[in-house]
Amino acid sequence: MKFTNSLSLTLAALALTVSANSQANTTSLAGYYIGIDARTTIPSGAYNGLSEPNSGNLTLLLNHGNHYHGIGAYSYSGPAASPTVNDTNTNNRIPETYTLEAPLALNWGSGSLYSGKLTSQNNPSEDYGNLTFARVDTLSGHAIGSEEQVLFNSSSNRWSTLLGTTSIGLQLISATPGLFVGDAQTANLFASDDTINLDSYLGSVFAPVFWTASNVPTGTYTAEFRLVGLNNANINSGRFYFDFAPVAVPVPAAAWLFGSGLLGLIGLKRKQSGTSA
Repeated sequence: MKFTNSLSLTLAALALTVSANSQANTTSLAGYYIGIDARTTIPSGAYNGLSEPNSGNLTLLLNHGNHYHGIGAYSYSGPAASPTVNDTNTNNRIPETYTLEAPLALNWGSGSLYSGKLTSQNNPSEDYGNLTFARVDTLSGHAIGSEEQVLFNSSSNRWSTLLGTTSIGLQLISATPGLFVGDAQTANLFASDDTINLDSYLGSVFAPVFWTASNVPTGTYTAEFRLVGLNNANINSGRFYFDFAPVAVPVPAAAWLFGSGLLGLIGLKRKQSGTSA
């Protein structure tokens, strides 16, 4: 009876811990936003005074709390007198290269589509693991001083242009063999076309699930994208990348926690029984 009670208490504590962690990681804001770059002139640096090469184009924006990080925007290289326009920049990866963070982890998935696969569903990265995407429009109209209002107006309103009726697509340019992109309803969104229409998703948020089979080789798995204007090809974004690494674990984490807790309780019970003897 004591063993049964102890096991029940342990499982209850585990459930509370998982619930608390889930609540702690919950946020009303998306991890990434899609906006239009309204800056017309580069204000500083080697290309100070030149036209902003990403002006008027779609941009993937990392939500960094009270400001954005533009990911994979157009950029210049070469001499300022005759610069070359590139369709990406040095800050074009998630996780951002300068942080030296490891690729986002692919852990054991859940649900009918992803059980038995390694997925991005439960990524522990605080900075990059919130793989939800929304239009900047969803940040507009909130109370002064709110998270949404601060983020929307950051960088001198550089990305506060409303997208309105702009139709947005996500183009998968390349992916490491074995890496797939799905969502809650579909395991492979790019099975028949390299571009998906995000309009139906971006009424709220787009929540992709990156995944591999459970037996893929270890290493870095990369997906290369760009945002495209489906009703205006002149606003396509620069290229950007998401890096992932399958985590080699023998059993799903929840099962391991349960098993380790159960074995610990069995050991404790045996020890108590031996002492009593």
